[in-house]
Amino acid sequence: MRAVELHLLPEGGSFPGIDTTFSSLNDVSRDAVMNLGWHSDGSYTLLYRLTAQSLDPLREAIESNEDVQQYELIVEDETNVYAFLHVSEHEVLSELLSITEEHALLLEPPFRFTERGVRVTVAGEQESLQRAFNDVTDRIAVDVEWMGGYSPDRADTIGRLTDRQREALSTAHELGYYETPRQVSFEEVATELDCASSTANELLRRAESKIIDAVLAE
Repeated sequence: MRAVELHLLPEGGSFPGIDTTFSSLNDVSRDAVMNLGWHSDGSYTLLYRLTAQSLDPLREAIESNEDVQQYELIVEDETNVYAFLHVSEHEVLSELLSITEEHALLLEPPFRFTERGVRVTVAGEQESLQRAFNDVTDRIAVDVEWMGGYSPDRADTIGRLTDRQREALSTAHELGYYETPRQVSFEEVATELDCASSTANELLRRAESKIIDAVLAE
């Protein structure tokens, strides 16, 4: 079983409906969709994690959105809030969800927002992932962030690195690359990995970036 992290790039950086509404608010930032349900009538239940400077504009935007059937705001602290929403169906999102069903894939939340779109982790058989990727790219722009083995008992960041990134990180650690002061250079790590220095540097950089992103997103 394999896992792939996709960077979905909808036009304008948001999906139609409430997602576009949230993205348009100056004092609201979308952090992640923590959970997503798709119902038999086509509607969705969504749990957003948001950063909001004030609840009033957020509440007003939700109540004025025709897609929202019901909602509840759960305030975590002064700026962090969860928005539970039951919203009407939109074609683009349903098409993407249909692809995961058709190819028997798992969607692993949370789905984290970026400046360009949203990062989604999908797991399944490699051939199914490839067929689904071909279908998805017919409907929306997609960047592949990484692909590797899927370990359901390892939800930590290390478990989501590619096999080669994990090998590079482990090798660098064992050789003392992360000691202070460093015991080896990345050129020596490259020798141990039997790859070019530039390749070793890139593997470590991407692995470190993934770990830092995950830690800061918590």
